[in-house]
Amino acid sequence: MQERFEWLEIAEPQTQPRRKATQTPATVMGKRCPQCGWLDEETATQCFRCGYRYNLDHNLAGQIAGLGVTLPPRLIETPQNLENFFRTHGRIRPPEPLEIYRLRNRAEALRLSHGFDRLICLDELDVEHYEHQLETARRALHDMRGRALLADEVGLGKTIEAGIIMKELIRRGLVQTVLVLTPASLTEQWREELSNKFHEEFTIMDHPRQWQEALTAESGRWLASLDRAKLRRHSELILQRDYDLLIVDEAHKLKNRSTLAWKFVNQIRKRYVLMLTATPIQNDLMELYSLITILSPGQLGTVRAFRNHFLEDADKRRPKNAPSLRRLLNDVMIRNRRSKVDVRFPRRRAAIYHLTLSEREWQLYADATDYIRRRFRDVDSDKHLRLTLMTLQKELSSSPQAVAATLRKMVQDRAHGDRARAELQRFLELAESIPVGRKLLAVREILERFPGQFLIFTEYRVTLETIVRQLREWGFSAVGFHGGLSLQQKEATVAAFREGVRVMVSTESGAEGRNLQFCHQLINYDLPWNPMRVEQRIGRLHRLGQVHDVTIFNLSCNETIEAHIIELLARKIRLFELVIGELDLILGNLDGSKSFEDLLREAWASSENEAELRRRMEALGDALERARQDYQRVRMNNEILDQMLDTQG
Repeated sequence: MQERFEWLEIAEPQTQPRRKATQTPATVMGKRCPQCGWLDEETATQCFRCGYRYNLDHNLAGQIAGLGVTLPPRLIETPQNLENFFRTHGRIRPPEPLEIYRLRNRAEALRLSHGFDRLICLDELDVEHYEHQLETARRALHDMRGRALLADEVGLGKTIEAGIIMKELIRRGLVQTVLVLTPASLTEQWREELSNKFHEEFTIMDHPRQWQEALTAESGRWLASLDRAKLRRHSELILQRDYDLLIVDEAHKLKNRSTLAWKFVNQIRKRYVLMLTATPIQNDLMELYSLITILSPGQLGTVRAFRNHFLEDADKRRPKNAPSLRRLLNDVMIRNRRSKVDVRFPRRRAAIYHLTLSEREWQLYADATDYIRRRFRDVDSDKHLRLTLMTLQKELSSSPQAVAATLRKMVQDRAHGDRARAELQRFLELAESIPVGRKLLAVREILERFPGQFLIFTEYRVTLETIVRQLREWGFSAVGFHGGLSLQQKEATVAAFREGVRVMVSTESGAEGRNLQFCHQLINYDLPWNPMRVEQRIGRLHRLGQVHDVTIFNLSCNETIEAHIIELLARKIRLFELVIGELDLILGNLDGSKSFEDLLREAWASSENEAELRRRMEALGDALERARQDYQRVRMNNEILDQMLDTQG
């Protein structure tokens, strides 16, 4: 196959709001404290934050001193002398313990706050929030008493909204125990966001022993996959205690009241509950009834009454008595839409650079892949060996240097026989003879052709170090960012990138939780077999607050497993035109409990040659197309709900 640079056709998202030609910032009436900078109400006489008194002339003492007048020391007069005071009140008490002081301080803050009209947790958050998110938090707390279905369209920050609500309840002392249930693929992502953005450390619960230890804890932050938590050995322990706050992500998975998942979540004893989904309706309105019942039992009446009063017999997606249903839903559900909120979403451009490996690189890829397939099927290959072989197969699409690093360890491992180690040694010598791979040359071409800063993602640290070293030799300023850096080193690296370094090369683990929106060009140097990680890479740049269109360059070597992956991502899933958050909704429609990565790994492992792999990849592509069509149908169903919510009267 010939090399070519291909720009992908990306349709404008249907939910993209119209852009305003000009936008004047809203005028905020108030006064700013000269001492701490707090923006207060115009009528305030004292700063809410630091106590600074606005109605005093704080320069008066200096003006008097300038006249040569010395003021006497400040005198506090009281009708009761000190002797009588101590006789009445006793001796002066020692300072209160720190915990008592903190408790009194919190009580004073709560006394000063005006219900939930003013959120007191915002200064403690490390997140760029938007007005629709703050309004959602206030409404969920003030009007819905902390029990709400957060049903914003994808990309509007339901996780941020849930985090703000959680933090506000914690800050006010109303929540000590929090349980978060998510899909298995999102547990680590949730843990990361709750830690980095809300400074709440959650424990991912994988074993019943952890739940046993949590039973008597007075406070705790626990996170688990719903599929694992509903299993009997976990659920029996989870259901033995109360929780102050329950958060359920991808709540549409609870659409059926007859499922084990719905029954389990419905039994959890919780004071506050937040359920998150961008698609509250998958098929019909009865699914919405199931979700609301967990939040507020009886809100929509009995099943029979709900069917008779609100469902059309011919089409259960369309309601009758819409005004009544809308009023009931507004008591428990908040749904922001991209066309309604006043934020700007960046557009995307995406390209694939189809590359042809050099002769040596192709020989290394073909021979090593043949070896991996043979060894993978050997009767003596154990789980550890297969994991190593799978890593080696992925590294073949990354860099010769990453391949060489793994091969060196395999050659030194005496568990491999002499014949196997001889083959591995030949591959190692071949990998070491390739100083600069075709992908690295392609990066130089892109940097020379397109101005501006670039964020480059790779899966492997050895590849990262190779890219940084070579780019510097070519005269490009470059830094590397990975999980092995200390906190100070990470901050310094991001600061250097922000201040003008041309390229930052990063691993997935390195860039977690980082705001890199000052950059708007990304290169996927190698492609993970898990498309969720590709979306997470894009999400570092393509998110609310990005002021430029985001360009994504994908490097793909012809006739490799990577070429199949990019075909699935770009043609079947159409990943690069999705809104952040839609991918998981599509992958959730795949048949069975296996992830996309599992299906991809099985397709590769069960193929004896490239022709068979191609057939299996086509079958996987067909399944992905069906999953995308299912998602489109679900989105249409929710558009019917949106029309009902928008209709007045």
